Amino acid sequence: MTIVAIATANATGGIGIVRLSGEKSIEIANQVFSLDISKFESHTLHLGKVKKDGKNIDEALVSVFKAPNSYTGEDVVEINCHGGLKVCKMVLELLLEKGAVMAGPGEFTKRAFLNGKMDLSQAEAVADLISAETDDAVTVAANQLDKKLSAKINSLRDSLLATTSHILAMIDFSEEGVPELDYTELNNTLFNIKSTLTDLIKSADSGSIIKNGINTAIIGTPNVGKSSILNTICGEDRAIVTNIEGTTRDIIETQVNIKGCKLNLLDTAGIRNSDNQVEQMGIIRSKEAISKADLVFLVIDGSRDLKDYDNEVIALADTSKTICLINKSDIGHIPKVPNNFLKTINVSAVTGDGFEELFDFIYKKYAVGDINEKVIITNPRHKQSLIKAKSLVDGVLESMENGIPFDIILGDIEVAISALGEIGGMTVSDEIIDNIFATFCVGK
Repeated sequence: MTIVAIATANATGGIGIVRLSGEKSIEIANQVFSLDISKFESHTLHLGKVKKDGKNIDEALVSVFKAPNSYTGEDVVEINCHGGLKVCKMVLELLLEKGAVMAGPGEFTKRAFLNGKMDLSQAEAVADLISAETDDAVTVAANQLDKKLSAKINSLRDSLLATTSHILAMIDFSEEGVPELDYTELNNTLFNIKSTLTDLIKSADSGSIIKNGINTAIIGTPNVGKSSILNTICGEDRAIVTNIEGTTRDIIETQVNIKGCKLNLLDTAGIRNSDNQVEQMGIIRSKEAISKADLVFLVIDGSRDLKDYDNEVIALADTSKTICLINKSDIGHIPKVPNNFLKTINVSAVTGDGFEELFDFIYKKYAVGDINEKVIITNPRHKQSLIKAKSLVDGVLESMENGIPFDIILGDIEVAISALGEIGGMTVSDEIIDNIFATFCVGK
């Protein structure tokens, strides 16, 4: 089956690409192009006309990639049109008329995986690279696409496989002089594997921040300047600001890049006792946002002393993940607040004072550092497989301490190998593969 889709964004641009993949790609594209594509060498680009019923639709460049040396491992043809939405859709419809089938989400990359052009972790890196929103997210995804994660996992699997092979040889050919596997040597090998697995699992915390960002709730009582602080951090007016208490009734969500750290900002409704049903619903949502947040900005009105309702909000905050922002510092009155927060900073949403100190603190706390040569886990599926493998290795080490024979511990080692194989797609079910590619965009 030959599939087709528009590979570029669903928007007007300078260029739009319609991609075909499959054994009839060249044959189908040949029916709509003014030149004979079958005569083109692989990895060449040719200028011609896309035609329908003898009439020109567009002047386009056609590129040809012949199997197996293509992205999918199949014959691939890409028609580079002028980037109008209508033009691309007309070319797409024409190719469908000629026998191509509309590609599903991620079907090109799925074929690349199934044809051995990349493993499953690399395929997932393609999606991560497309959705990356920070420099670090791009670097981590590019490293994964460049097989840095695959190489690390394959090295661990190879060590376990060598151990398994030796144990099996000892069992099956015990009378042929196969040397005994030394307990100390195996113990050292397994401890090294455990250490590597532990480091990879630990990296997932940083990986989650890089890929998904830091969920940050801005909380406080009404009219302390939460929305003004949101607008100042974003550098634009994202929330309505008035002197009327309770203006923010629902959570306002936005994203901002702070020195390479992505913050998912939630501007919450002011927390206070209220008889207004709509405001009460907003306050309930605010409290839920606090419990789910990775980071909390607790905003205090710096123009007055703390009131009882301020202390009630302070009591809601988990100080281990809360930065206290004393707003309106330009007015000059700074109230006393508890000193057990991550950080307390005097800020002014009017003058911008204090925000650079805030940004520096966030960078120092959450920035991962030089990640160019690091393998960082960003995918929960990978993390779960690593946790499973480490648990099995731990069990093998414990069994060895208790003097369990090699042939008994062999099963756990084999399951650990299988768990690591899930990451690259060697031992993963078709259902999981289908679910992974269903999250991709059409055309990739």
